[in-house]
Amino acid sequence: MIVSGAGKTLNQTKIIRSVSFAVPHNSIFAIIGPNGAGKTTLLRLIMGLLILDEGTITYSSDPRIISVLLENDYLFETKTGRENIRDFCIYLDVSPALASTMIERYAALLQLETALDNKVATYSKGMKRKLSLLITLLKDSPILLLDEPTSGVDPESRLVMRSVLRGLKDEGKTLILTSHDLAEVQKISDWITIMIGGSIVDIIHNQEFCGDLEQRFFTVLKEAR
Repeated sequence: MIVSGAGKTLNQTKIIRSVSFAVPHNSIFAIIGPNGAGKTTLLRLIMGLLILDEGTITYSSDPRIISVLLENDYLFETKTGRENIRDFCIYLDVSPALASTMIERYAALLQLETALDNKVATYSKGMKRKLSLLITLLKDSPILLLDEPTSGVDPESRLVMRSVLRGLKDEGKTLILTSHDLAEVQKISDWITIMIGGSIVDIIHNQEFCGDLEQRFFTVLKEAR
């Protein structure tokens, strides 16, 4: 995926400013930054939910190539996990055969097998997040956009999701994620992009980076301001 000179203005405010970067195939590419940096807006531009004012985003003309995990869990609380999956399969146009395969592949990894027949209202935050991730995986898309995938989850759920995300990369998928959890980002990512004020101010090749990401982040933030 290549983002070149992307720009977006919302409510007369420039949110995205000439953003350019390339996401290597089969990598985990993290975007970090303070609140208001433009991370979620950038993801919405990549998804096609917002239209670019300038620049280009190139990956494929087929929207099915991308699946999205939003920051909030949009689940039917009065239905079971399995019923949620059924309803989202209809919405996402996922065949029952593919859905069955993906559930078999990921439900156990996400520790959801015994919970799928329970109502979502009984789920913890971590379980809801894992169910949302499972739903995101139903299309078996090669590119995944994950907005704050581990937001608000407990350490055990974070560990489970980290393992699944690494497994997805091992399967050949490309993951683009945003997160405020710098420690988690440093553990899982191949590339880390720091975004401030709608601009990319630093790109880190994590395999070659031996420092402390939090320290690097605040140094870059101070210099940018």
